[in-house]
Amino acid sequence: MTNKIYFISGPAGVGKSTTSTILAEKIKRSAYISGDLISHLPVSGHEKPWESVQAKKLVWANLIALTKNLIKSDFDVIIDWVISLEDIRTHASELFVLDVEMKFIILWTDENVNVNRDKTRSENEQMGERVKILRTDFLSEKNQHSYFLDTTHLEPKDVVTSIMEEESYLIEL
Repeated sequence: MTNKIYFISGPAGVGKSTTSTILAEKIKRSAYISGDLISHLPVSGHEKPWESVQAKKLVWANLIALTKNLIKSDFDVIIDWVISLEDIRTHASELFVLDVEMKFIILWTDENVNVNRDKTRSENEQMGERVKILRTDFLSEKNQHSYFLDTTHLEPKDVVTSIMEEESYLIEL
């Protein structure tokens, strides 16, 4: 059976981490990689990936290396990070030569739900105005609207079922 790579994306506060964790638990051999955790590996001199091209490239290099190692060890990989389809095509082209199935899902919610979920996070984890900026960015990206999954009225288990079963999330080369 072919291994899978799931790219779980969306603005802050849409449930990427929750969804990714549940998805990883449902898959027999899986690994969950948080892009946020990878981006925080550098401690001294840490830069925000959305503000630094170098920081973004470093996160992608680490995501790709981990993913390739895990796929070689027969794991399905779930990557949770704020990314676009263009990011995947630009930074993850090495993965396209692997014998894997790749899915890209942009989790989405009603804006008020999204903003309120962000407010429930601890103060140092809140993204505030960045939530609205990210929402605008996702809506303006070309060729990725078919990857949106509106989770406003769905339970996390139903979101995961949709991700696993829906073929429309497959990334076409």
